[in-house]
Amino acid sequence: MTDKNENLENEKNVQNEEKKEDNKKEILFVILFVVLVLAIALFNFIVDPYYIFRDSTIKGFNNVKTHKYSSKRTIIYSDIKINNKGKDVAFTGNCLLSHYGSGLDNVGFFTVPVAKVAEVSNIIKNLITVSPEIKTVYWGLFFDDFWNDKNDEVNDTLPDFSSKRIELQDLVNLFFSYNTTKYSIETIRDSVKNHGEDIIYVYPFREIAKKKYDKQFSLETIKTIEETKEFAQKHGVNLVIYYSPIHVTKKMHVLSKGQWENYQGLKREIAAITDFYDYSMFNKYNSSPLDENNLYFVDNIHPATDYNNLIVNDLLSNDKKIGVLVTKENVKSLVSKDSTELQKFISNHKSLFDEIKNVSENDSTTKIKKKFVQ
Repeated sequence: MTDKNENLENEKNVQNEEKKEDNKKEILFVILFVVLVLAIALFNFIVDPYYIFRDSTIKGFNNVKTHKYSSKRTIIYSDIKINNKGKDVAFTGNCLLSHYGSGLDNVGFFTVPVAKVAEVSNIIKNLITVSPEIKTVYWGLFFDDFWNDKNDEVNDTLPDFSSKRIELQDLVNLFFSYNTTKYSIETIRDSVKNHGEDIIYVYPFREIAKKKYDKQFSLETIKTIEETKEFAQKHGVNLVIYYSPIHVTKKMHVLSKGQWENYQGLKREIAAITDFYDYSMFNKYNSSPLDENNLYFVDNIHPATDYNNLIVNDLLSNDKKIGVLVTKENVKSLVSKDSTELQKFISNHKSLFDEIKNVSENDSTTKIKKKFVQ
């Protein structure tokens, strides 16, 4: 009987030991899982593929922000909720101006690629709701924002705004998602591959080769701008409208597609409801050739780093050196001046205009290696 009891006791001890081992393994697994998850979050935070957490980058490690605009609609509200602290100024609208290590700690950049007016209006309203510290919002507009062809150009959608509070989905979007981790890896890959050089090429046709202007152009959304400005004023926020910088080749393309009157009409309509600053008027920056020596543009609509920061600082300044103030009183003369200068430019660059008139989708990948990289 004693032997039987001893055997039972031994079996119980063995089972208890096995349970302890199983518990240890489970605890170890949980610890390893937590460590892995935290490591992924830290990795994505350090690499910062969306360029939203800090100005500084490490050359050759994470300074080539290949995915600065990837899935931007998906993460925009997460970005706003996590990064609005200490910000009293915000840029939104299209991504023709963006965050390029500007060093402005009080300024947030919440722009999205190929932004349409209704989308940006929602972003601004939710930004103001979430961020009571924000006192000035700069909204960048330009001609393509008013064409109903967004679905041809983007592969993500603006989510519904669910809560002012940071939720689990916000953390997943920015720190734990498959896409974010993938983008971080590719950011490192491209930074190493490019030897830390960010803008190596200029693309003379990238933003005009695929633009057909064959969908509906509508100025109905002008009302949305007016409503959004009224919403901002009610909440004590100054909404400043600016017309984004574009290269002269973009204007030539608009003209070649028979859309110049719509282009100029848009400015007249905006001026009828609010003053705005125009960064598309002719100047030395937007009329220099898109060739190996160009320092100001990456393609037909996106400013290169230094010019981007120059415009941002100009907008923030009380003494504008580049932006032209457009009002309902002077808009007629300014659009007339723009037309005259474009025709003069074309008369001096007929071969370029002919080339633009005949551009095809295949030309969108044409690139020229820059002499001076940024």
